[in-house]
This record gives sequence, structure tokens and C-alpha cells, in this order.
Amino acid sequence: DTGGKAYWLGFDYDKTEMKIQRGFEEKRWKVYHKISAHYKFAFEYLFDKLNYDKVISLEDDMEISADFFSYFQNLGKLMDTDDSIFCISGWNDYGQTQLVTDSKSIYRTDIFPGLGWMFNQKLWNELSMNWPLAFWDDWLRESKQRKNRSCIRPEINRVYTFGSSGSSEGQFFNKYLR
Repeated sequence: DTGGKAYWLGFDYDKTEMKIQRGFEEKRWKVYHKISAHYKFAFEYLFDKLNYDKVISLEDDMEISADFFSYFQNLGKLMDTDDSIFCISGWNDYGQTQLVTDSKSIYRTDIFPGLGWMFNQKLWNELSMNWPLAFWDDWLRESKQRKNRSCIRPEINRVYTFGSSGSSEGQFFNKYLR
């Protein structure tokens, strides 16, 4: 028993200050502001209020593998002892069936993969004061945040997306994610 809990945190962007990043005031960018604010809300609740040491983030259009929780539990221990780790991800951008074979292989990457990932309170404490108004995932990919740290990702995905539409309007789903 890992003692883990799952939370679905409802969030109403319209009840926030609805700050908008300069240069992205058009309506088409609002969804990216909502997503970033929602992540900030969730991490503040889980790390600052409930005081969790680690959090796994999954989007609502994800399925998980049978070994998802043991994967994160085991690699979370590595994160506890290795300061060169930025995050643990269950996603491999190159994890299409025809490209992967080894379910035990993990790799370091300089790119924040997103789509089912874990980070810890120590990192949240470092990043929270500068959390972006929009495009949170691109912001996490910047070297200023990453500071030469790596994300750990599997060869074979531990998360699978079935989201053919969403904030990015499914522009990559059929070509790369299906």
C-alpha cells in the first residue's frame, strides 16, 4: 500500500483575477491561461495546503498502464536522492509501438515531456513564485527553470492519451499520439 490518494480538483477560472500574459490577450489564448491557472491552483492545494511531498499529474484524457503506480513509486525514490532530476514522466514522445521494445528501460531527457508526470515539493517551492500566466509546459521546458536537470522517461509509455480534441484542437493527435 502506497497510501496514495487521487484528487480531481474543480477549478473556476472566472473566479480568479484572470490575469493575462501580455501579447496573448486574444480570445484564442484564453484556454492556455485557464490551464496554467488550474495547474497552479492544484499544486498550491496539494503541496502548500495538504503538504504532499510528491504529486503525479494526469490530464483527464489519459489511461494508465498496469505498472503505472509502481513505476512512479520506484522512480520517486530516485528523485528523492538525485538533485539532477527535474521530473519523472510516464510519457515518451517516441513511444509509438513500432519504435519501442524494452519495458524496463528508462532514459534522461532535457525536454519536459508532460502527459503524466511527477514532481516534488522541493521543485514546486522553487518554481511556484514565478509560475507563468499561460503556456506552463513551455515554461517548464526553458533552461531557466530546468537548470540542467533532466526528466526521467520510459521507453514504453506508462500513460496513453485518448484525447483527439482539446486545447490544442487535436493538431498532433492523429499523427503522433494515436
